[in-house]
Amino acid sequence: MNDLLAVSLDGGVAEVWRECADVLYGTRPLPVAAALRLSVLALCRYPGAVLVLVPRLGGGFLALARDAPGQAAMPAGSEPGQAATPAGPEPGLSQGHAGASPAGPGPCR
Repeated sequence: MNDLLAVSLDGGVAEVWRECADVLYGTRPLPVAAALRLSVLALCRYPGAVLVLVPRLGGGFLALARDAPGQAAMPAGSEPGQAATPAGPEPGLSQGHAGASPAGPGPCR
């Protein structure tokens, strides 16, 4: 089976669903720094997830994908305004943009 499990970070589901998720997404728009912080924390807390999408204030979204074991994430796009490659799990997230630095946030601690 090639299905992915996408689960909201904003509650409404049991914790076990987030623990099993392939994709985690937020529904509340955040400033870029807060969206990045939430994305990194989510990837560190839920090691099974490979992608986190968080809407940004002003439009678009920040998308972080897991790089490798021991690495928190790498940016899906390197500059604000550059289209990210993955599509969001919600219709409003399908035309997103990343806002992280090209180096990425680094390892989980």
